[in-house]
Amino acid sequence: MADVTDAFERASDAVGEARESAGERALGGDDRGQLMLVAALAIAVLLVGLVLTLNTAIYTENLATRTTDTNLDGAVAHGGAVEAGAGTLLDEANREGGTYGELADRFDETFGNWSDAAATLAAVRGAATDASYVDHVEGTRISQTDAARNFTDRNETADWTLASDVGVRGVRVNVSRDSLATSRGSAFELVVDDGTDAVETEIYRNTTQGRVFVAVEDAGGTRTTCSVAADAGDYVTVDVADGRLNGTVCDPLDAVHTDLDGAVTVTYRNAAEAEGSYELYVDETNATVFDATKYASAGSGSSPVAQEALYAVTVSYVYESGETYVSREVRVAPGEIA
Repeated sequence: MADVTDAFERASDAVGEARESAGERALGGDDRGQLMLVAALAIAVLLVGLVLTLNTAIYTENLATRTTDTNLDGAVAHGGAVEAGAGTLLDEANREGGTYGELADRFDETFGNWSDAAATLAAVRGAATDASYVDHVEGTRISQTDAARNFTDRNETADWTLASDVGVRGVRVNVSRDSLATSRGSAFELVVDDGTDAVETEIYRNTTQGRVFVAVEDAGGTRTTCSVAADAGDYVTVDVADGRLNGTVCDPLDAVHTDLDGAVTVTYRNAAEAEGSYELYVDETNATVFDATKYASAGSGSSPVAQEALYAVTVSYVYESGETYVSREVRVAPGEIA
């Protein structure tokens, strides 16, 4: 690399000689130092200007890629409300029972009423909305409402399979704490198996600590637990689909979502060691799932029951506000785990 200092000195000497020939004094060492300082400052200013120019270009490009239409927030919120509302109404319609046609008509009517109410609220914010029922998937609701009965099948078999090779959603149990076993070895157990992997969930109590434990063994064999205190009430709710124990997040239950894939088989073990109510939905028709050795018919007064239900629904919605227009169809199957 060339010696920049020598170049500056030669330029300075030339300037000095020219000035001396014109009757001016020559530049001294201090003068040359000041000249070099000015040149260095000029270069620094140029570099700073270049950096600022590059940063401005990057910032401008970044702004250009951002979405500033706040109306999209309203569309997203409305879409979430549609899905949540449809899920709640779907299970309410199922719990009233009926044929598949009756269930579909009931959902269609109640969802239409919900859409009208939502549209009125949206109009206050300057938006136009609409939502409607499109289609459904026929399934089966497996449930027990007799809180004093244990979780055995109709013939009081303690180890039994509720359904095989099915999609499952909405698994919830509400169990009496006093009915639970006091040791892991004999505890009530829910097993969900996809043919390759299985997730096993035990529910038992500890008399010394006065706590109810949910212990989950994931597909890799790792066992983790969560628990609820003795003063939490006579019944404990385990929402497998939402991963909650008495309404509080129970992280071990996430394994049913992360470790399983495709159709599954749902089994109860040691079902005599738990009393209470439960429900779950599977994506096969009742004609396929119903087994008189396991289930009672709806309205018979016996438990457990397998009956017609809508496993999933497809709904559409429209959101329009200003220059924003969103139209979508969504599949709703609340609490689907496989």
